[in-house]
Amino acid sequence: MGPLARTAPIIRSLSAVRGLARALAGVFVSGLLLAACSSDQQSATIGPTLNWRTIDGNRIAFQNGIPVPTFSYQPRLRLDVSGDWRLQTTTLNDQLSLMRRPDSLPRILQEAHGRQAIAFDDRSWPVTQVPGTYNPPPSPGPNGAWYRKAFDIPDSWGNHALTLKFGAVNYIADVWLNGQYLGYHEGGSTPFAFDATAAITPGATNLLAVRVDNPAWGTRQDIVPWGLTDWWNYGGLLQPVWLEATSSVYAVRADVVPHLDGADISVVVHQRGGDAVPAAVGLDILPATVNPQNVSDPDPRTLVPPAALPLASDRVDAGQLKADGTTEVHSSFSITDPDLWSPSSPALYVLHVRILVNGYRADDLFETFGMRHISVDPGSPRLFLNGRPVDFSGVALHDERVFPPAAGRPHGGPVTSADDVLILLEKAASANAQMIRADHHPANPILLNLADRLGFGVWEELPLYHYTPVTFDTAMGRGIPQQMLSEMDLRDMDHPSVLFHGLSNESTGQAERQRALTTLHNLDRLNDGTRLTGQAGYGFQPDDRTSQPLDVAGYTFYYGVFYGNDPAGGTAAALQTIHATFPKKPVMALEFGHWADNTAQEPLQRNVLTETYTELARQSDVDPSGFVAGSIWWTLDDYWTMAPGLSVEHFGMFTPSGTPRLAAQAAADLFGGGAGQGPSRRITSRGFGQPRLPAEPTSLFLAFIGYGLLVSLALLGTFLLILVGLPRLHRRPQ
Repeated sequence: MGPLARTAPIIRSLSAVRGLARALAGVFVSGLLLAACSSDQQSATIGPTLNWRTIDGNRIAFQNGIPVPTFSYQPRLRLDVSGDWRLQTTTLNDQLSLMRRPDSLPRILQEAHGRQAIAFDDRSWPVTQVPGTYNPPPSPGPNGAWYRKAFDIPDSWGNHALTLKFGAVNYIADVWLNGQYLGYHEGGSTPFAFDATAAITPGATNLLAVRVDNPAWGTRQDIVPWGLTDWWNYGGLLQPVWLEATSSVYAVRADVVPHLDGADISVVVHQRGGDAVPAAVGLDILPATVNPQNVSDPDPRTLVPPAALPLASDRVDAGQLKADGTTEVHSSFSITDPDLWSPSSPALYVLHVRILVNGYRADDLFETFGMRHISVDPGSPRLFLNGRPVDFSGVALHDERVFPPAAGRPHGGPVTSADDVLILLEKAASANAQMIRADHHPANPILLNLADRLGFGVWEELPLYHYTPVTFDTAMGRGIPQQMLSEMDLRDMDHPSVLFHGLSNESTGQAERQRALTTLHNLDRLNDGTRLTGQAGYGFQPDDRTSQPLDVAGYTFYYGVFYGNDPAGGTAAALQTIHATFPKKPVMALEFGHWADNTAQEPLQRNVLTETYTELARQSDVDPSGFVAGSIWWTLDDYWTMAPGLSVEHFGMFTPSGTPRLAAQAAADLFGGGAGQGPSRRITSRGFGQPRLPAEPTSLFLAFIGYGLLVSLALLGTFLLILVGLPRLHRRPQ
């Protein structure tokens, strides 16, 4: 939702004038800014840093010269370099930031004036907290900043491979370690990593410097997102920064494809330097229990009950791993009588990966996962979770700290702790929400960890927000949305709570939009394939056909708010048009809501929720004739916005202090509930498993020989028939 969402063919209510004014202001300001910079602005020339390589038939993601690692918490040698950093905000040259680095890096270094160097004196710079932001509301401040952090590395790390990991930096990060340039990354919500082995000095103080450029939205068409939005554009090191030390041979990542009766597991193994060595991978699937004591602990091992034995195990030969070599191994497990993951019963398992070199353990990796299957009924427009029809009711939220409030407004700044998220999810549970729409960009990993454990479904998405035919083609031509989607897929592969990947929000254009959505849907299937895809189309265009390539038909519904004058009647009529347009797709109402700027507007906000939701529920796909699979209220909380003329949007069903508005009480009465109770249920996952064995080679060989023999005999018989028939064909009639 945003300024451009507040446009409509018909504006009939006085309250909607507010929305139209914001929309026109947004368009006008964006147009002015773009016109002002169009004369001398050049298109971005830097490309994505993520690429895919085929190795021994396996498709493996690489970035910055190394295979893309897991970003989940690992019990390895780890140095958290979050906390106190030196910060200097400044105005940076966006054009330099978006140029190819071979062309722009010399000029970036000139602009830096030594800020990337070890010897630079930063003592006059103020101290800031990482993760955090350099531009908290209400003032957006300059477009960029330099960050510097000095830290010590133990001498014992000298014989290890070192990886520097960033959770998220908004928007373009250039990184130096001890004055050595490691590379750059574009995109504000997804992680990236560098090989830090050669740049680190063990047993000494090291210096990390990061240049962050966050071009103002509405000034360029070639960044993602590009225009003015209805949320705050937090710049800086938004998520943690840390170093991991491993042996030279290590498990890069482990990806789990869950089924209702087992799981397929892929493990990427890499060696940095060294001689060729024989490697093997050990796999254990362990039971897990979530309780109030471990629910927010990021270490997967804390979920494993004491003295628990593996439910299933396997060992896979990884072959001879050469220096700087990468391979991927696979195993498939059958599990009898497993506990399946759902919002009402969030059962989890822990995967333990062991890397063995010459028979000795070289590395360990742990991931949590859940067994679940989300699908669309092939025979009807119904959504199935674990083989049963579901209709999710839920709320949207922003990756923004709300509590404690500041002068009655949200606290502001990115969410940085599990406690911040627990406050949000406790409110969502009290409103009987089952589904969380995680803003308009990839979700915060803290939210996903807790959604897995508490039990909430999640819709996360790309920030293709209010895109147009021109900006769709510009963004897709650069490949940045494709990189963001791949990074989101890779980071979140093992989170069972992520059920949907949204690929666009309230965008325009037909051919261009559908072309982009088709490309992204196909890429998502190739990378992942365990989630469903959708977009949030405009509700006042219920016959929009651009969701054709997607799994569900998603729309925002603001009847009686921004268009029309009847929430119930407008919603009901739109649903019938959507169903006629997509008779085989489940429909997702991804937004419906109304602001409450004061207590006098709370009854109107409540009525919009009640009337709209009632019409959506009439078509619930839990009924055999229904087709609505989700209804998401916008939003759980108030939030800071950059919409022209506003500072805070009061769409929340809760005030910043946590007090429920009338809409929250109505949601608690109407929504389905049952989610968010994982720790109190104390589920200990069960099952008995074993590797799925491939067919016996002897049987395959005999079948192949038999098939070949039958084909040969058939060909020989045909040839003989032809020979016998030839004289008859050429005999002259008597």
